[in-house]
Amino acid sequence: MDENVSPIQNEESSFICKFSHKSKNLKIIQGMEKSVKSSLNNNTIELPEYIVDPSTKTTYLKGKFIGKGGFAHVHKMTDLTTNKLYAGKIIPKARLTKIHQREKILREVEVHKLLEHKNVVGFHCCFEDKDNIYIILENCPRKSLVHVLKNRKVLTEPEVRYYIHQLAEGVQYIHSRGVIHRDLKLGNMFLSENMEVKIGDFGLASHIEIAGFRKITVCGTPNYIAPEVLSMEGHGKESDVWAMGCIMYAMLVGHPPFETTTLNETYSRISNNSYCMPMNISESARNLIFSMLKSKPEDRPEISVILQDQFFHSGYMPKFLPSSCCSSPPKFPTMCLFPRFCLEECDSFNQDLKEITHTVSTLRVCANSKDGNEKQLANGVQSSKAEHPKKDGVAASFKSSLASFFCSEKTKKKKVCTSAYLYNILLSCLENMPKETGANLPYMTGSTILFITKWIDYSNKYGFGFQLSDNSVGVLFNDTTKIGLSADKLRVEYYDQANKLKTYSSSNVPSILQEKYTLLKYFSQYMEENLTEGGEVKRLEVCKTKSTPYMKRWIRTSRAIIMQLNCGTLQVNFFTDHTKLVVSGGKHHGKLTYINELRHTYTFSIEDISCYGCKSDIVCRIQYALSVLREFAKLEQNDL
Repeated sequence: MDENVSPIQNEESSFICKFSHKSKNLKIIQGMEKSVKSSLNNNTIELPEYIVDPSTKTTYLKGKFIGKGGFAHVHKMTDLTTNKLYAGKIIPKARLTKIHQREKILREVEVHKLLEHKNVVGFHCCFEDKDNIYIILENCPRKSLVHVLKNRKVLTEPEVRYYIHQLAEGVQYIHSRGVIHRDLKLGNMFLSENMEVKIGDFGLASHIEIAGFRKITVCGTPNYIAPEVLSMEGHGKESDVWAMGCIMYAMLVGHPPFETTTLNETYSRISNNSYCMPMNISESARNLIFSMLKSKPEDRPEISVILQDQFFHSGYMPKFLPSSCCSSPPKFPTMCLFPRFCLEECDSFNQDLKEITHTVSTLRVCANSKDGNEKQLANGVQSSKAEHPKKDGVAASFKSSLASFFCSEKTKKKKVCTSAYLYNILLSCLENMPKETGANLPYMTGSTILFITKWIDYSNKYGFGFQLSDNSVGVLFNDTTKIGLSADKLRVEYYDQANKLKTYSSSNVPSILQEKYTLLKYFSQYMEENLTEGGEVKRLEVCKTKSTPYMKRWIRTSRAIIMQLNCGTLQVNFFTDHTKLVVSGGKHHGKLTYINELRHTYTFSIEDISCYGCKSDIVCRIQYALSVLREFAKLEQNDL
């Protein structure tokens, strides 16, 4: 007997059976399941093109086949009187060979007729002719969430908030009408044209007329069955709550929590409440799932409690979703995606400034400081106490704030100091930023600028090793020399103590550099085998001619490690919550990348931040980076 549990994209059809002995449960369930599968695979149904309702004389035009379930095939059906499109569930009478099968269809119709809610598939009418029974329902052109998950694999938490909240409202209404669905699953959560959730398929639903009455029938879909249903202890509305927990888990993880390769193992895990919760799911989402998947029905929350759960208030809740969500992730307002700040309050960053200043001072090689540094930073670095420009035309104001620095005669004659360059960008951004955070800040997911994905501090003996998001690697040695290996592993670049570049083929490194080259390969191997990526890495295209960036300087404080590359990138990795901020100069006045504690990467233009604003979490990190850049700018001026 085939015991394989179908994957989520091909959810098994529901089954229903009654029996008198618990020991026979599994065999009966599997037998029913095999019978249902056999009936589903029989597609030999001949249907007329025009279908007439005998009681109303309404004519329907049979359209495209859109699905099947149980004994029914579903087609699009157009009412030729009103030209309105419906979904027609067509059940051949020839397949209803037993009395209980026809009773099941009648019970489905009786229950569905009771329900009218925005999150329930609309019931239009039911009729029959000599060959078939026809149930005419609301058309849901976006199919079901099982199709969405098949395309998407997993969904974002804002989407899950949107879907689960609508599911909960629909279930709350169903329960208020004395109905339990008993087969809630992704395949029965349909989507309207406007991406609204519609609960459908009431083939296993039951109308509870007496309060507190418990059903004994074993029914449902294996991956979503509650433990009290399997054990035949009697079940009620709480079994729908259990199914909702399985649905929420499946949307976030990509498969139901108890899914295995065999029915025996699946049922065993359900009975023992044995499942794994991935760590990348937020705490509020985990807590809600845990509460709905309590083994004892009485321990699960009421739907009214679920609707007030912290999960729906701990992050962005979309008011609507675009239809493109069926095949690709949506782009939400950037700042709505960031979790709450896990570090201390913004003011606490000031405590680290003295440590940064002291640590930076030890990096100075050309030691003598120049007069006048304390009054104002050289190369156009503006005072942090500069008067804020007017907010008339934020983008224009942002650009004008930088104009004196970027277009000065001194800048034209001299190479721009990287730290001062980034300092001015960030300072002008903060000065022009609106007080209220904007909800329309555009962003791109994935890595769009070069950043450091892995690093190893072996400076007590040799130096500091790192790997970049383009897969190139490098080492900054204690003697200030640098060595790097290109992303294609074909080119070795070495900078001597005078910072003069020498390039070699990786197969022809001179003997004088063999020791450092061996250390580079050792560092690279160690990071590859032992360290995880510091964020979502969208590998950049390997460039065979462009030089591999090297580490210009790095410092470590009690709060963060700060790394600066010679290509104009500053990166701050915060220890407490493992978030990262990467600032890069370049076109359009620079980009800023934020990597949250879940290692999700968001990149956006600094100019856009100046226009739209951003969350206080990011402002704190920008202020921290600004303090570092101020000290780096002083250091670079002293070294000129």
